[in-house]
Amino acid sequence: MTFPLLAALALTLPTLVLAIVFGLLRWLLRKPQRRYWSAVLRVHLALFPLHLFVTFPAAIGYVVSRWVGTRGDERSYAGPRVLPSGEIQVQTTATLRAERAAGGPALDTATLAAVEDRRHVVPTRPGVEIRAYCVEPIDPEPRFVAVLVHGLFRSSLELEPVAQMLRRRGGECWLIDQCNHGSSSRSPFTGGLRESDDVVAVVDYVRAQPGRADKPLVLFGVSLGTIAVALALPRIEGVAGVVLDAPIDDLTAAAHRMMTFQRPGDRRSSLYMYEPWRSLIITSIGAWSGFSMASVSPIEVVANLPHDLPVLLVSQGRDDRAPPRTVENVYDRLPQHADTKELWHVPDVGHARAFREEPEGYDEALGRLLARLRR
Repeated sequence: MTFPLLAALALTLPTLVLAIVFGLLRWLLRKPQRRYWSAVLRVHLALFPLHLFVTFPAAIGYVVSRWVGTRGDERSYAGPRVLPSGEIQVQTTATLRAERAAGGPALDTATLAAVEDRRHVVPTRPGVEIRAYCVEPIDPEPRFVAVLVHGLFRSSLELEPVAQMLRRRGGECWLIDQCNHGSSSRSPFTGGLRESDDVVAVVDYVRAQPGRADKPLVLFGVSLGTIAVALALPRIEGVAGVVLDAPIDDLTAAAHRMMTFQRPGDRRSSLYMYEPWRSLIITSIGAWSGFSMASVSPIEVVANLPHDLPVLLVSQGRDDRAPPRTVENVYDRLPQHADTKELWHVPDVGHARAFREEPEGYDEALGRLLARLRR
């Protein structure tokens, strides 16, 4: 509760300071004081709860609606790099920092030029352009096409390890920078609702490329990206397989979990939000962005997927954003039979970390899904 109280106090102080300064001037001019200070007290006693329960959540909602985006340590990411060996040079926030310190990447000009060639700009909604990166398969001709969507505050950088695995198995990978993230344009944040329109548009763009219309299509989403993928699925024909890593079951529930963030030694835990501020902020985000979080429920969408659509869910044991119990609930709601869907659980791994910390098992799980693709 400390954060809302401090924020309300900070919002109240400017007018209180001005009132005190004005009161001192009145005192120097020998103006009557009692009624003035009584009015100042009454006004600020009313302003404090107004700022606490209205101004503060409205301001937080506006910031989330308009300013959400890729975290600072990966904003310099420019796209995937394929080395002369054919392998992706998987980048991380640590490698980006090292390159900035060294004055730039130590790569040959051909590799760097190819990064530019892999970038595509896809108009999706009015005023929105999505940046997508096409990474060719290691084999000359792709056996399938995969469209990958990252999580909140991230970019296509997050997707590179998975793209590496899929490429080795014959896939052409399209890595999407979600709206407001990476190099894509900005629009009010809707937690995957309108962002799903972008996924549909990118899939249409990919299928319009020469020789890609008849290739099996795999959709991959991680964390918040699973919402955009799940909500896009009913509008995409002929999906061959789906991977949802750390799937979000319900946007409102996920928002509550994010605002009750508590990890030992993590400074972000100081921003823990109690009720009623969580609900007020959720309402404010929806008001600023023109949508209702209550209408964003991916678990209800995936419950109506085709019965023969292969699905892989990935659960992480130390995940506090998509806890194992919520992933199990999503799995239970899937209409597929046990031989068509899989829940792969990775214990002792945090949110969306399995493909970095357990790459061999992750690659094997992807292989099992690809063996089940619809034709």
